[in-house]
Amino acid sequence: MKRSFYLQYIALVIVGLFLLQSCDDNQQWEIVPAKGIPTARHEAGLVAYKDKILLIGGRRINPTDVFDTKTNTWIAKSPTPIELHHFQPVVVGNAIYLVGAMTGEWPNEKPLDKVIIYYPEEDRYEYGHPIPKNRRRGGAGAVYHNNKIYLVGGITNGHVDGYKSWFDTYDPKTGEWHVLPNAPDARDHFQVAVANNKLYAFAGRRTSKATDQDMALTSSYGNVYDFDAQKWEPVTSDLAIPTERAGNGIFAWNNEIVIGGGESVAHEKAHAEVEAYNTITKSWNKWPSLLNGRHGSGFVIVGDYVYTASGSGNRGGGPELTSIERLKLPRKGHNDSDVVNTNRKTVYKQWHTVTLPFKGPETSEKAIDNPFLNYRLTVEFKHAETKRTIRGFYAADGNAANTSADSGNIWKVRFTPDVIGEWTYSAILHHDDSIGLDTNLTNGTKVDISNANGSFIVSNSDKSGVDFRANGMLEVSKGYFKFRDSKKYWIKGGANSPENLLAYVDFDDTYRLKASEKDGEASTTSEIHTYPNHLKDWKPGDATWKDKKGKSLIGALNYLASKGMNAVYFLTLNILGDGKDVWPYTDSETFDRFDVSKLSQWEIVFEHMQSKGIMLHVVLQETENETMLDGGDTGPLRQLYYHELIARYGHHLGLIWNLGEENGLAPWTPIAQNDKQRKDMAKFLKETDPYKHPVLLHTHSEDPHRSVILDSILGFKYLDGLSLQQSEREHAPEVLETWRNKAKAAKQDWLITMDEIGLWHTAALPDNQDINHNTLRTYALWGTLLSGGSGVEWYFGAKHPHNDLTSEDWRQRDRLWELTNYATTFFQRYLPYWEMEPEHTLVNSKEAYCLRKEGEIYAVYLASSGTYTIDLKDVEGTFSIHWFDPLEGGELQNGSVEKIHGGGIRTIGIPKSKNQQDWVCLIKKISDKI
Repeated sequence: MKRSFYLQYIALVIVGLFLLQSCDDNQQWEIVPAKGIPTARHEAGLVAYKDKILLIGGRRINPTDVFDTKTNTWIAKSPTPIELHHFQPVVVGNAIYLVGAMTGEWPNEKPLDKVIIYYPEEDRYEYGHPIPKNRRRGGAGAVYHNNKIYLVGGITNGHVDGYKSWFDTYDPKTGEWHVLPNAPDARDHFQVAVANNKLYAFAGRRTSKATDQDMALTSSYGNVYDFDAQKWEPVTSDLAIPTERAGNGIFAWNNEIVIGGGESVAHEKAHAEVEAYNTITKSWNKWPSLLNGRHGSGFVIVGDYVYTASGSGNRGGGPELTSIERLKLPRKGHNDSDVVNTNRKTVYKQWHTVTLPFKGPETSEKAIDNPFLNYRLTVEFKHAETKRTIRGFYAADGNAANTSADSGNIWKVRFTPDVIGEWTYSAILHHDDSIGLDTNLTNGTKVDISNANGSFIVSNSDKSGVDFRANGMLEVSKGYFKFRDSKKYWIKGGANSPENLLAYVDFDDTYRLKASEKDGEASTTSEIHTYPNHLKDWKPGDATWKDKKGKSLIGALNYLASKGMNAVYFLTLNILGDGKDVWPYTDSETFDRFDVSKLSQWEIVFEHMQSKGIMLHVVLQETENETMLDGGDTGPLRQLYYHELIARYGHHLGLIWNLGEENGLAPWTPIAQNDKQRKDMAKFLKETDPYKHPVLLHTHSEDPHRSVILDSILGFKYLDGLSLQQSEREHAPEVLETWRNKAKAAKQDWLITMDEIGLWHTAALPDNQDINHNTLRTYALWGTLLSGGSGVEWYFGAKHPHNDLTSEDWRQRDRLWELTNYATTFFQRYLPYWEMEPEHTLVNSKEAYCLRKEGEIYAVYLASSGTYTIDLKDVEGTFSIHWFDPLEGGELQNGSVEKIHGGGIRTIGIPKSKNQQDWVCLIKKISDKI
């Protein structure tokens, strides 16, 4: 009896303690009865100053509304000097700083160019320090810590596009602005908080009205910056936010980061959920939900309560709320715990490179037991929907790009995941004589390595715009480039020169074997590339290696991307050929040993190119050295060369394997590969490359040398198309169309790009010799694209300054890049070109090119002014007519004729501009009726 009574007593005590402990958990949000109401608003800043709460900004110009928590009274004070919204205000001393804000109307809002400061005691706004032009954005998270304001993420172009992963610090006293390492994820429409000397960025989205994804791309994972370590922590699975949303509020309390409110595509009502991330246990728990879901506001703590006010009750712009509610905060120490979740998984992004290192046996580039030939690392990546087997490579000390190490015990694999979700991997390092060439992956002796098995999570990509990581892997479809995982097509425009792009002074062990003045190629000196005029194009935060090397080449690529170019052609092996300054080996005579540090530095450049939307057009050899490896066969040396390139660079999303420059027999190149050798190369690349990148062939510029080679390879399933060369530019369109039609007759949709135009000595001249590049623009650019071409690259010729081997400055052809961008932009913006076919005979001129989708849309290039007609006898309906200026680009223009009807030959009129020049006419069906 006594024992039973004792147990009952203990039970009652436990229940009582539980009830006491949980009383804070049972607290609910409550509407605060207020005297007066604030101006209804959303996308405003909510901030606590002493015992008052301030509502600042929001859509439109609004008064600054102040809530006195002692009297529960709203008072309206001075309005903001301009419309201010999408910001997280921070208190610094007796002032409130507004950084990372926007102004203007949806969706084309502009970021502020200056900091704006509000002094509550004086009820006064003033403009503060300027914000660096290249770091301006709105919708960013801001927090005051260690006497600095830290600004994270944001978006540069209103709600259209331009979301960023930027991280900066701003000193409100001095105005000094410093760029810090980017966050792991880009995001906007969110807020940040600091706890235990770490910054936490949760929720938000990548706003992209440009792709009709205004709210769809909500962020799945949070990012954590460790102020002590001065770096971002790895993104792990515990950072996955339970309820994805943007426009949320945030605050730190009791070792927890609390996120509430927000908007998303999940439902029309704004989110009311409040969720907390425990920074000690690395786990999530629920807090009481808001009484009124809202977004575009924030949270503030005053006394024992957390408050929120204003905002929008539904996703989007309304209804705008005027209520204020509060929640009594739980006691300090309530959620502390020493338990840490150790079952965390690293989170990578879809289409981002996953690089995994493995510790294996100590060796070196020059070891007797060749690490490139006698070891083979393979890694199997598995997902519920698929699996991939990827080959790895020897990486010396794992950081050779910066250390120039040629020895070490690190092997690596690079993998690009295309599917979201959990992946597992299993790695095996085999050792045996020439095991690197053995395709039977079970052969060889297993060698112990670290990290042989594991798993990780893949979440949505956070990239936007031209960055290939926003779009996925390029493949060939219907004779054009297409992103494999979408319906989006892509057209190429870029640089074919300098072909020895990688002969760059900042790459390890890179030099020219000897100068050359041989007839038929560009003259060279003993100097290799330094690209000095592009040093100014390097930007803070861009890639470098070895104590800031590489800036001028990275800057050069920045410049080319800024002109809208998206492809660069370069050789990876020109021993015996033009230039004699690019090879992947430890020296120019040893073909089974690879220069690990040089190849790692190449990878830094290639990664930057991909982030800028620049395709890697990898040209594997030259006509002079196509028999240098294995006599032209795909034997052990060529296989090893291809294995290394595929393992180190095959993970890139925008990449072409080109079998070789001017491949095949011709009178000036009598030592050449034959048809079987070309086919063996293409077959090996296609079967070995796990990503199945396009394989193209570049051959001679004139028939019959070209046709003998191409006729023999038509219909070969492992070749995706041609990197076409044509000597007489006037014939470029007809040559391209000829091979396109021959391929179709062989039941192939060859992708054909015009990559080298003009006689070898004179091609694309610098602007100061050919300002508008008239013949290139007419025949090689518009002529080939409207004849079914899938892109162009410009070759610089040999017999003038800034030639194919010595060019140091892409600005010498600034105008050529502009003209090219006008054309490719026109195709991307206005044409379903992958569904169209060339039919030049529809127009009454030999100087016209026409691409059509019959009865739907016609794009016509007219080389000169005149009176033109188009044959619409076989189609019905009404068609609109607009004009595009290939010299100046811009929007479509109206002409003298606005509409024409099918059923006959119709005059298309002329553009209203009186300029006597070439024009492009866009004819588009607008009605089935006449």
